[in-house]
Amino acid sequence: MILHITNDYSGSTVYKELISAIDLKTIPQIVFHPIKSRYQFNKNNIEFKTKYSKIIYANILNKHYDRIFYKRKVKKISNYIENTLSVKSFKIIHAHTWYSDGGTAYLISKKYGIPYITTIRNSDIHYFYKYQIFNRVFAKEILLHSSKIIVLSPSYKNKLLNLYFFTNKEKEIIESKIEIIPNGVNNFWIKNFNKSPKLERNVFKETVNILYVGKFSKGKNLEQLINAITKINKKKKFNLFLHIVGHGGNNKDNIMSLIKKNNNYIKYYGKVEDRNILLDIYRSCDIFAMPSKRETFGLVYIEALLQGLPILFTKGEGIDGLYNKDIGESLDNINTREIEMKIYKLINSLTNYKIDYDLLIKNHNWYNIAGRYLDIYNQI
Repeated sequence: MILHITNDYSGSTVYKELISAIDLKTIPQIVFHPIKSRYQFNKNNIEFKTKYSKIIYANILNKHYDRIFYKRKVKKISNYIENTLSVKSFKIIHAHTWYSDGGTAYLISKKYGIPYITTIRNSDIHYFYKYQIFNRVFAKEILLHSSKIIVLSPSYKNKLLNLYFFTNKEKEIIESKIEIIPNGVNNFWIKNFNKSPKLERNVFKETVNILYVGKFSKGKNLEQLINAITKINKKKKFNLFLHIVGHGGNNKDNIMSLIKKNNNYIKYYGKVEDRNILLDIYRSCDIFAMPSKRETFGLVYIEALLQGLPILFTKGEGIDGLYNKDIGESLDNINTREIEMKIYKLINSLTNYKIDYDLLIKNHNWYNIAGRYLDIYNQI
């Protein structure tokens, strides 16, 4: 039986997709999800097909203290697991983040000898590692004792290995444990991939439709994207139209103001939950652009590629390194000028990008990904 420890289970459907795919392979699983609020209860719930599998929503976290006192938090979670579950029945533990989940897995493993694997995510490197300075020695122990370390892309393998607090020997040990396993996309996108190539046309006379899908947080750099498109349209070399799907985030007021100000070449859809509507939006556009900083993966890039859209993404982030340069253009620096230049390049090469649909489907089908995880579980 597998024990999944995931503090963020209710915050992302990624975990539900993976665990549901493992369930199809009739492997019993317990998903332990410590929560801060009753509003998280039953979110992303699963009707398991495999006997004994279940999700435990444990309302044991404090919104304030547990954010500050990290070791107290992981000790609290590990104690709760010990007191409520038959720990010795688990053959392996999957910690779905390095710090929050990995700390708990490490404590349980140390006491009961159960092996565990650890997944590295954006918040681990850019928040916990950066600010939890006094817990870095403990964090290092988590990785050194993990049987495997999962990263979602080559860019995050590089980020992890370039953290300065590893000795050369420790870096060798950690690198030997790393497996790159990307996230999948919902099966809807696999079934409805669009292999139709973009037709040759005169981009100097026709409108080029650019799509953004995501939150309105500062790290997504949508504001810079809008400014770059504004500059291009003012030069009247191309006629660009920006389609925006999304909501929320810490920069929403600025974004909504820019959308209102430039509504002659921006269409705002809000949050789109109906995949059929979102599919039509993807297929109505020519380019996908999300110049995101600190992106763990970015499922929307894969959704866009499966609809035949070349993408604008950031070098060293998200899916960078998973595929060759034929999928689009990467940004070395995230600023308006750089985005403007890469949009020009995308438009001028619009029909030259080559998207390997078979490879995309193979790499991002959750059933295949579940198989890769089961291979690792069984090896351990």
